[in-house]
Amino acid sequence: MLRKLFSALGLATVFAFGVVAAPGAGLAGPLTLTDADPIAVVTVPDAWPSSKIARGIEFKTPDDEIYVWFEVVAPGEIDALQKEHNGYFDKEGVKITGSSETTKKEINGRAWSFTELKANSKDGDSIIRYVAINPNVASGKIIMMTYWASLEGHQEHDAAMTKIFNSIAFK
Repeated sequence: MLRKLFSALGLATVFAFGVVAAPGAGLAGPLTLTDADPIAVVTVPDAWPSSKIARGIEFKTPDDEIYVWFEVVAPGEIDALQKEHNGYFDKEGVKITGSSETTKKEINGRAWSFTELKANSKDGDSIIRYVAINPNVASGKIIMMTYWASLEGHQEHDAAMTKIFNSIAFK
């Protein structure tokens, strides 16, 4: 199911971010996306632990109820991204139990795509959301945000996540 999802998202519009930061440094505040081709800035709350990963950044809420990844991938890397996410979710005991339709919107002149999956784990019901934006950059890179949250965390941190989305400023 996720292979189809990633393929659809890869062919549709897509969203990913890479970040300039010192190795191992905690990241917060306005983050420039990406190292090689600055295309956007996103602001993450200072209290949310964050780190640089191979293709971007990851951060979580202080209570570990939400994990977010922003990753820059070429279309040919979608399978590798899927395998990494599947492996991580398997390790965490997450099982996909259903999905919604993928919806597409144009926001500020950029194509966005949203897909939500229902899931559960040993901690209860979860939401996995994939958000993709076409950043309209010459590199052709796919920009993908992956969001994994407990239902409680999703509700509790909704305002903060809205601020993060609203903070995205494209260059």
